[in-house]
Amino acid sequence: MLKLNKKHRSWIVLAVVAWLLVLAALIFIPKTRAESGVQSGHAGTLQQSLLSSEPASGDAVVGQLVDPSRIYDAATYAGYISLCPNEPQGLAEDKIAQLGIDANEVDLGGKYGYVVLLPADGSDVVLDKVDLNAVDICTIPMDQPYPLNAPLPFYISDGTWTLGANAQ
Repeated sequence: MLKLNKKHRSWIVLAVVAWLLVLAALIFIPKTRAESGVQSGHAGTLQQSLLSSEPASGDAVVGQLVDPSRIYDAATYAGYISLCPNEPQGLAEDKIAQLGIDANEVDLGGKYGYVVLLPADGSDVVLDKVDLNAVDICTIPMDQPYPLNAPLPFYISDGTWTLGANAQ
């Protein structure tokens, strides 16, 4: 057995305690970071995701692809379609009727657009309300649903994320 004096024993105890603290930090700090803010892989809303990302730069970059399956839970939702105030009235009414959306739940006055999330299990659709002044999802009206992993192209125009490719 090692024979240590009191000074050496205190240094060994201090080293063991420091090692245990580092080990605890390695285990618990990543868990608390995953719980706060953006959850791993699923940011929650399209608007939050785009506003928290930096646009790509350079003359050759005309758009950035956004994968909705990384924003919304792919196990819960099978696809998406937009619902916008600038759509022909008949198209918007058909979407509301066919998707079972409560007409009082949507505001198609011009300030908001919606990403309508189509559930995988056949339950009610979920609406992701998007402020069109921050993220304009209504430049390309969607007349058919898309699978959740179908990417959406966005670019920055006058400080607003805009659906489509920048033709400039």
